[in-house]
Amino acid sequence: MKRPISRIVAIACMFVFCLALGLLTGCSGAPDTSGSEAAEQEATHEAEADVADVDVQTSGTVQLFEPADGSAKTRIRVASGSENKEAARAIEYAVGKTGVALEMHYMGSLDIMDVLEAGGEDYDAVWPASSMWITMGDTHHIVRDAQSTSTTPVVFGIAKSKAIELGWADEDGETTSPTTAEILAAVQEGKLTFAMTSATQSNSGASAYLAFLTALSGTDGPLTAEDLANGQLTGQVASLLSGVDRSSGSSDWLKEMVVADPDTHQAMVNYESLVSQANRELEEAGHEPMVVVYPADGIAVSDSPLAYVDHGQGEQAEAAFSAIQQALADDTATLELERVGRRCGLGGKVVHADDAEVAAAFNPAWGIVPDASVLKSIPLPAGEVISQALTLYQTGLKKPSYTLWVVDYSGSMLGAGKEGVVAGLEQALDPTLAAEALIQPNEGDVNVLIPFTHVVDSPITANGSDTAALLDYVRSREAIGGTDMYSGLSTALDLARQAVADGGYTVAIVLMTDGQSDTYARDEFVSAYEQAGVDVPIFSIMFGEADPTQLDELTTLTNGRTFDGREGDLADVFRQVKGYN
Repeated sequence: MKRPISRIVAIACMFVFCLALGLLTGCSGAPDTSGSEAAEQEATHEAEADVADVDVQTSGTVQLFEPADGSAKTRIRVASGSENKEAARAIEYAVGKTGVALEMHYMGSLDIMDVLEAGGEDYDAVWPASSMWITMGDTHHIVRDAQSTSTTPVVFGIAKSKAIELGWADEDGETTSPTTAEILAAVQEGKLTFAMTSATQSNSGASAYLAFLTALSGTDGPLTAEDLANGQLTGQVASLLSGVDRSSGSSDWLKEMVVADPDTHQAMVNYESLVSQANRELEEAGHEPMVVVYPADGIAVSDSPLAYVDHGQGEQAEAAFSAIQQALADDTATLELERVGRRCGLGGKVVHADDAEVAAAFNPAWGIVPDASVLKSIPLPAGEVISQALTLYQTGLKKPSYTLWVVDYSGSMLGAGKEGVVAGLEQALDPTLAAEALIQPNEGDVNVLIPFTHVVDSPITANGSDTAALLDYVRSREAIGGTDMYSGLSTALDLARQAVADGGYTVAIVLMTDGQSDTYARDEFVSAYEQAGVDVPIFSIMFGEADPTQLDELTTLTNGRTFDGREGDLADVFRQVKGYN
């Protein structure tokens, strides 16, 4: 979907208000309790939580919560940020209390903006990480009754031993707050790398990036257009972003990726609540936890708003939404939200600090500070400056990517399959089309096309934004022959190893296939990958009759992800994948 820069400029003006508001509101309806009052409330939680049994069914990125007795008369469809998977217990409570079924469709912030730009599609509500994405997408003025459900700051989560090595934590897990300049120095000295979501695709990445710019500008005021023209400042931010060792279009997936391989990925920039959740999983698996590091010179805060999308559904849907929203704001729901590391009090204070599970989520041994003393909000820039900053990130400051596109051109791709691949690669690599989704290649990027059938074509390389010749070959290459994706992947791995050795890139392989591959070259590829010792993910796009077992094996082997392109807009799936590198 098109996102004219003028729209982003106009809406970004609201970003200042949206992030600041998150610090002030917390969870609407959540009382600020302590001492005996909190203890008295705790005595009622157990009885309140047993409202009704709820069935939870998961299929891909969709999760359905509904009363177990089948009594739901209304189902509310929600376009939700992926980070809300952690709020499952609060959602179950709200569904059990109200009898309203909730169908959660997890997606990135940009996707939620797309939904609203398209008129809301068939969604009844949106629940992104930040109000910014509602404001950016609500060009039809169909969103109303937005209410913050919780707040969580964007922080650094760093493996405890690494944080101690850096001098930012002690053996008890208590952390100091380094300045952003000190974090930059650690990156420049080769002491720190970190995973971070894309600033143009994910709220946590955008928030962190704006905080980096503001802190390194060295002024007490908000970032300005003059600051963005300052070569010294932009050079510092580019140097800081050179420390990114993995990118992503999803905060939740970034957390899962780090948990899956903590020895390789010792730090990430993410929501405090997701660092807390990651630590539970890490400790359960016998790994050391991360500690939370709050930059001393400013952080951004997510306000997690739930809002109604009004496109004429009628009073029943509106009443059902209102009931869910009220249930999520009551004492039992806010308790469940704080039990997964979200803050529900005014100013970012933890309301249910006396609860054992809440105390565990805000574990001081993980460096988490449950009061609001560390939540120093950055002075946010004007809207047009935010727009300029995001464009500058994509075209000049982010770490360059080296992406190998391994594309199936077997006979089964003839017709719709090839047309989908052509449209998808145009969406991802044509500078004009890609700019509409803020994924356009910058001048340091490298894209390599590796077509395969039962044999592998010679790779075609495009540097920077000069992708025309590569795309011409994508369009003209005939679809004919068999399917051997493993030989294509072996060719890609050889090039990926060289790119990793050269340094300066985030490196990824994107595999697209519509059928079951021959397997005679499988073992050779798997062995070569394991021996290579490189952190190069494979992002597989599954469509047609592709074998999910083969693709999921690659995902597990490489700590990557499989995207399902069998339904919906295949070109949009390509856009999502490009947002991961």
